[in-house]
Amino acid sequence: MLRILVSYLLLTLLGSTLSAAEPAADITFPVCSAVVDITKPPYSAKGDGTTDDTAAIQRALLDVMGQHKILYFPNGTYLISKPLKWSNKNSAKQDAWGFNFLQGQNTAKVVLRLKDKTFTDAKAPQAMMWCGGFGSADWFHNYIQNITFDVGSGNPGAVGLQFYSNNAGAVRDVAVVSQDGRGFIGFDVGHADMNGPLLVKNLRVQGFETGIRCAGVVNSQTFESIRLVGQTKVGLANLGQSISLRGLESSNDVPAVESQSFTVLIDGKLTSPKGAKAAIVVGKAPFFGRNITTVGYESAIVSEGTSKGEVGPNIGEWIQGTPSNPFDIPVKSLNLPISETPDAPWDNPKTWATVDKFGADPTGNKDSADAIQKAIDSGATTVFFPGAYTLKKPVKIRGKVRRLLGVGNWIDYNSNSKPDFIVEDGDAKTVFFEHFAPINGGIEIATSRTVVLRSLETKKITCKTKGDLFLEDVTTDGMQFNPGQRVWARQLNVENQGTHVTNDGGTVWVLGYKTERGGTLLHTKNGGTSEILGNFSYTTTAGKLGPMFRTDDATVFAFFNEVCYSGDPFKVFVEETRGKQSKTIKPGEGGLTPYITGPEKK
Repeated sequence: MLRILVSYLLLTLLGSTLSAAEPAADITFPVCSAVVDITKPPYSAKGDGTTDDTAAIQRALLDVMGQHKILYFPNGTYLISKPLKWSNKNSAKQDAWGFNFLQGQNTAKVVLRLKDKTFTDAKAPQAMMWCGGFGSADWFHNYIQNITFDVGSGNPGAVGLQFYSNNAGAVRDVAVVSQDGRGFIGFDVGHADMNGPLLVKNLRVQGFETGIRCAGVVNSQTFESIRLVGQTKVGLANLGQSISLRGLESSNDVPAVESQSFTVLIDGKLTSPKGAKAAIVVGKAPFFGRNITTVGYESAIVSEGTSKGEVGPNIGEWIQGTPSNPFDIPVKSLNLPISETPDAPWDNPKTWATVDKFGADPTGNKDSADAIQKAIDSGATTVFFPGAYTLKKPVKIRGKVRRLLGVGNWIDYNSNSKPDFIVEDGDAKTVFFEHFAPINGGIEIATSRTVVLRSLETKKITCKTKGDLFLEDVTTDGMQFNPGQRVWARQLNVENQGTHVTNDGGTVWVLGYKTERGGTLLHTKNGGTSEILGNFSYTTTAGKLGPMFRTDDATVFAFFNEVCYSGDPFKVFVEETRGKQSKTIKPGEGGLTPYITGPEKK
């Protein structure tokens, strides 16, 4: 059963963030067993552009599967002649359910290159790298960052990268290129069902028939800052997924986007040098577009679902579907400002405080709270966690530390401490947590400083203050945001039973919100403002626990989707109260349409 819902939206200009990012500095790590250098024994890949490194890389991939380690590629060109395949078992025949992390030193200087004239059969495409898809949505926390995939020349049957991850996972700062423009698909996240939720950020695809392919119904995919150049069939094809996309720059003489499934597209610049017909082709599925500029195309949007389109060249806001709301509010966007996720300078690893050197136990057998606290208080700005650690009391984040960096391993497996980390006041204006899976005792934010949680799972996020919060590729349970607090989230996955997110007087913007289980997915109250730009509820239990959205004297826009195979979907989509008057929207009352609610904005 498929149900679509939509509620009150806000967008802003993307500005100059669309080009594929290349780091200002090289990404390097301390020497440790958790960082596996592909050029070191026993793998000894050459990266010289002439030696065939296929066997070395494949062996390393199998060895690190599920081991919570970083497979590190120093700058170089790594030539391959066969598909590189991830596995759900490592070389020791142990089950591996995700937790794989490939990291390049520099996007422009780390190149996996396919030998010319190797994948020559366009009718039997093969991927340079296949990252799984094993018939289960339990392939967690996979990452590929700062690598260029180059299919070379004479490879019309080449797919650059087939990526797969569930709950959390990301491709960041990656380029996929074809030397002669030929190739089947550049970046493929539609090769297997149940792919996602995941995040793709700062991706450039050059050449190929199709730049990006999405398919498979579940579990949602979120994109931000995407550049597509020189495709011969379509830039991005959504053939079945629920996707959210912010920041698309396309230069193509074919459609930049083909949408046959639930799609959100905001902040795009779509150019056709030779004057193609349509920039965006929309089928009958729900589509929301806003702030899209087209140059050279005859039409901005052509739609099968409405028998109409938009000539353009610019689209302020366009929705396929008739908006509905309890109080008959005109369809307007709130135009809240969107802040980019901050980043911290990549410190020289020689200055990092590695917690093991302060006595922490990377096996997790002993309590490491005191040792980690010493690392935090050492004066280092980056604190590195190369293992798994038990905590029996909270660690306080204070002093000069600004980045806590893991390798995708767990903290406090048995939840002995609640919370595990308390972010207090300190010297750094912004505190970053990155690559932990999971932090089982949770994180408490007890400071007005900005906090960035990126690529991690944590059982609980508790906000004691109203400081700015950025959530990027985060899996967690129920959260509550405070009056005056500002929250920006990209690829947010919340899976608890009961109320998932409460916005109590704050401002919450989400690009790509995926949920599981029953209960209210968003409760906005006391003058709060919320915007949900995709994706969907995977309603697996107790749809009667709704409403899906509860709004009390507040403002909400949501363009949202529901997928339910259990036979128990949400019984109430919206319950809204204004003063003493309450109204609801139930399935069938307005159809597959947007939901608009809250005080009208003049």
